[in-house]
Amino acid sequence: MTAPTPATAEELREAQRKEYGTFVAAGPININGVRAFNAGDPVPVSHVESGVVFTEQVLKVTTKAGRDAAGITEKG
Repeated sequence: MTAPTPATAEELREAQRKEYGTFVAAGPININGVRAFNAGDPVPVSHVESGVVFTEQVLKVTTKAGRDAAGITEKG
């Protein structure tokens, strides 16, 4: 089943945030012998869910390791 097509710009931004805002590459990731993601790059959730990218190759941005890999700094 595919996700519904976003009707507004705001819905599109939210869909992209969900797709690209969960995982980052833990290191270089090649797909079919070609570099697809460098360490810290956002990795689409659909790539992980479909098995194109293995869960061992990504970090969740909700973890310290994931934030560090993505270059996200805490503001306090």
